Amino acid sequence: MKKFLLVFLIAMILQSCNDSYEIEELKAIEDISNDFLIKKDLNTLLNVPDSIDHIAVYKPNIDSLNIKVYLSDALIPIAQEKEDNLWMFKNNEFSKSDSIIFYGIVNSNRFKELQYRDFDKKKIKLKKPYSQSEISEVKIVADQEYKILKFSRVCFDAEKQNGIVVVELLTGLEYGTQSGFNGSVLIKKKNNKWVCILPN
Repeated sequence: MKKFLLVFLIAMILQSCNDSYEIEELKAIEDISNDFLIKKDLNTLLNVPDSIDHIAVYKPNIDSLNIKVYLSDALIPIAQEKEDNLWMFKNNEFSKSDSIIFYGIVNSNRFKELQYRDFDKKKIKLKKPYSQSEISEVKIVADQEYKILKFSRVCFDAEKQNGIVVVELLTGLEYGTQSGFNGSVLIKKKNNKWVCILPN
């Protein structure tokens, strides 16, 4: 009986730790979805020159934008991403201190152990001008586009203050998709929010 109780308690503790990890992972995905879209997509849209070859360029107003995002709910094992795309984890061009954090996480046991999982993407809230949509709901016409955002599992350090995730950003067009970014990203928790630390 005592042995059964001990096994039961250990199982409960392990489940609790796993639940806690997945809750933090969900929060990280929401935070970095917003931070990444702003840094790698929105800033590019808004920071266009006033003119090109003396021809005025239309500069969109953030209030006029409504960008649809298809968020994949499949989190691929990050160790698998490394095995398939080793280049993402070499010559990352981070600062020296960030590089130490990055490779410390890459070489951790947790990095190797994280398995595939689905998550409830309906819990992810995107900030304007982005909003979630299923691809089947997006009506693509000429000169219109949508975004596709995919993640690996998020691997945190022991204190859950730093992490690594592989992010893929695609642009969906009338004729297909176009790659915008595909690589490993260092993330840090600042003021209880996860932010992307992109290479220099």
